[in-house]
Parts: sequence; structure tokens; C-alpha cells
Amino acid sequence: MAKELFNRYVWLIDMLQRYGRLTRREIDELWMRSEYSGGRPMARRTFMNYRQAIQEMFDVNIECDPSTYEYYIEDPEALQGSGARVWALNTLAVNSLLDESQELRERIVLENIPSGQQFLRIVFEAMKENRIVSLSYRSFRRSTGTRTWVAPYFVRLFRQRWYMVGLNVTEQRIKTYSLDRVTSLELSDRTFVYPEGFAPADYFQDCFGITHGEGAAEEVVLRVPALQANYLRTLPLHESQVESERSDSHSIFRYRVKITPDLVQEIYALGFWQAEVLAPRSLREAVAARLAESLSHYGPSGTTPGGSSAQSPV
Repeated sequence: MAKELFNRYVWLIDMLQRYGRLTRREIDELWMRSEYSGGRPMARRTFMNYRQAIQEMFDVNIECDPSTYEYYIEDPEALQGSGARVWALNTLAVNSLLDESQELRERIVLENIPSGQQFLRIVFEAMKENRIVSLSYRSFRRSTGTRTWVAPYFVRLFRQRWYMVGLNVTEQRIKTYSLDRVTSLELSDRTFVYPEGFAPADYFQDCFGITHGEGAAEEVVLRVPALQANYLRTLPLHESQVESERSDSHSIFRYRVKITPDLVQEIYALGFWQAEVLAPRSLREAVAARLAESLSHYGPSGTTPGGSSAQSPV
């Protein structure tokens, strides 16, 4: 019953996000088409209870315009962006939609997130109680694992992997740990003081990906073919993205970011879209070098890496 109530709250938020403003009659029409109605309209008292529960649970205020009697979300911008509340609501909305569409389950293909989710509960508990964790960690760069003590500051989800960011107690510096490379994780009795004024959202503000980088942010300028520019418009590379030029042949995008390995890797991949780095020169040269190295693995045109002529399959 609790899960069903939760899904109803999310349904109401989702409807108001989707349509913007709705009268009670319009909400009821949509409600009657949902699986939650059971063929019965939503009573006024029920609707008011849902409004109050949504405000208390999600800090989302549903207001009514007295001139039109339309209901709307007071601050829709607060439900945009990449915050934890937004992520949770979006996830719940998708789960609710899937629950409504059980007859289509064979036609819905989801992407698996295999990254160390089994350790998330321990990490969350450690963050709540400001307790240091003991973990065994095996980096992809090493053949053996290491044991260390970390004060977890925050977690971040990026490209299907959960990351824990915190203070390495031994080295006394903030480091990032991918939970899918953690082999064991335990709470300790040791506690830490969360640094005053530390803002997780600001920590990666000028970064792409999960690498923090020590250098200052620089202006990165990319020239992208017109077709591929559509992808960057709908899914920006970074929140600082600005499209400064647009034509039938190409667009120019500008960013304010730190030059980190994650950024170089991403722009290297964009190179296969024929994206060109215009600035800074150091990044242009780094991406060009990686593209040249990749091309060298294919050998001379028409031959395989071993030197023999390539033949069509029989």
C-alpha cells in the first residue's frame, strides 16, 4: 500500500511537469485513464492529501491559480538539473511508468547498472553518521588491491558507475573511489568532522566526468558538424556549454572546464564525429596525438596489422 501511495504522488508530479497547468477536471480525466484510479474519480479530499504529502516528502509545492482554478508546480525549475532530489524523482517516475506498463515488459529494454550498488547502503550510513570506512580497493592500474581508510563526503553517479568521494585519512587528501572496484567495505568506530562550507556540487563544477583535476578551468572551443551538433544541443557535454556559432555546415561550442583525462577521452571520442578542437592548443595537440595513435594500429591502407592484404570474407 505504501508503494502504491508513493507511485500516486509521483504520478501527480509527473502529470503537472508534463502539462504545466491543469484544472481539477483535467487532472481527474488523466487520473481515470491511469491504473491507479480503479475506475473511480479522485476525491477532492484525496487530492488535497496528495498535495500535502508531496510537499512534505519531496518539498514540491502544488499551487492553485485562483483566476483559472489551474494547479501548477510552484517552482518547476527546482525539478530540473542534476540534484539528488531530481534524480530520485525521475527514477521514481520511470519506475511508476514501468509499473503501469506491465503488459509491455517484453518490449522495454533497460540498461543494466552493474556498478557496486551493494556498498551504497553502507556508504550512506557512514555519511549520515560521519563515520570513517575501511575499504579494500583494486584500481584498474594495479594487479593487487590496497586497504585504506576513507571519510566519505559524497557519492556521484556517472556513466553507469557509482563513485564515493572522500578524504583518504592516510594521505590527507580528497580522492575518488569507484564502488565497482571496491572488494570489501566496512564501517569503523572512528568518526570525522565534515568540513564546514564544503559543497559537493561545487567540487566537480568545472570538471567533466569524475576526475577533479588540480589546474584552473580553461575555455575549450569545439567545432562540430551540423548533424552531430544536434546531439550536443539535446545532451550538453558540460553545464557551461554555449553555442556561439551555428550554420548549415557546423556549430561552435564553448565550455569553461578543467583539462582532465576524462575530458581528453571524451573529446577524443568526439573526434570520430569529426569534431575539431579549436582551443586550447594543448588540448588540440593531445587529442590529435591520440587520434594518430589509434589510426596507426590499422596499418597502411588495404592491409591488416600483420601486413597481409585484406580480403573480403567468403
